[in-house]
Amino acid sequence: MLINIDSERNRPREFARKSYTLKHKRTTVRVVEGFLSTGVKINEACSLACVEKRVFYRWKKTLGVLKNCAGNTTVGVVADMPVEDEATLENAVVPPFVVPPAVVPMTVVKLNTGHARSLNTGRVSFLAPKKMQLLRWIFEQREQGLQVTTRLVRKVAEKLLPELCEKNIRSQDQIVRRFLFSAGLVHHVSTHVAQRDPKEMEGTAQEFMSLMRHKVGNMNPDHVLNMDQTPIPFSYHSKRTWEEKGVKTVNSRASTCDTKRATLAATVTMSGKVLLPLLIFKGAKNGRIEKYELPTLPPVCLYAVQKKAWMDESMMAVWIEQVLSPWKDTLPPNAVPLLILDSFRVHMMGRIVTKIQSLGIEVQHIPGGCTYLCQPIDVGVNKPIKNKVAE
Repeated sequence: MLINIDSERNRPREFARKSYTLKHKRTTVRVVEGFLSTGVKINEACSLACVEKRVFYRWKKTLGVLKNCAGNTTVGVVADMPVEDEATLENAVVPPFVVPPAVVPMTVVKLNTGHARSLNTGRVSFLAPKKMQLLRWIFEQREQGLQVTTRLVRKVAEKLLPELCEKNIRSQDQIVRRFLFSAGLVHHVSTHVAQRDPKEMEGTAQEFMSLMRHKVGNMNPDHVLNMDQTPIPFSYHSKRTWEEKGVKTVNSRASTCDTKRATLAATVTMSGKVLLPLLIFKGAKNGRIEKYELPTLPPVCLYAVQKKAWMDESMMAVWIEQVLSPWKDTLPPNAVPLLILDSFRVHMMGRIVTKIQSLGIEVQHIPGGCTYLCQPIDVGVNKPIKNKVAE
């Protein structure tokens, strides 16, 4: 059988060309040089490192060029700006992830990590003339905690470069994605969602944490409580599924329980002890669920019903009477425990706070916007419970 060796597509897999990352090249060169420093001959050193001698010399030369470039720039992404923008760059306010010196003749991506596979800059981006303006806009949006999507970047690019509108939507999105990737940006899933920028609350959170460290420093860890509630969906459905390759439409069946959930009120001490949880279901007071369903459930939780399965004032009263009060009775008479609650409206009601304080328990509310920093039960208890239920 004849093999067309001139065609890259028809080349047998064992003879196909393979590219290596700069990190791999750097490691291999160091290994070979390590062998050479011990007196091993070059041929044997390259054989031990599983690299051909000519490839070793080529990689060493490439890394030498890379090292010279790294000496003239800062670790990060070097922006290839047109010559006419150089005067503007001198006084420009540049985002931290962009290093603007246009004197560098190439783009070096992630010098330290070595994820790049070549020193070749590739073709100039269609958006290169407006690169600084786009990156500055993205930086300003992210500084405010605002989401930046491909569509938004495309809209901004269309205003800066009207000729981009002449291309179809698919080509525009590809241009934008290549531009963002070359700038060292990737798609991330939000790890924290808040109505206010977390940076605005850092000072308040630091002050609150300093106050709490001073307050609980000499307290018995068994006397410090943290309570919070979290929704527990009845069913979890993945948005992904395995399907045959090439299928245009992938159907997923929605469950009738997608919007149904219960609310779990968990309480934990600073020493790690977990108090009796309160699980709230949707139902009417003295209705069928409360009379016939709840008694059949295992006695590992305290169960209650509320018309929307929410933690309201009545449910807080149940928690105080059946969870908090019995726990307080187990403590020494002179003990003054501390209960830490977030700034949820029900937690701050005067009647609720007064009822807790009447038990001899001090109440401390976490400032709004600082919950994810100052409420350990969210990460240490609620999150693992929901992960386990989702399994």
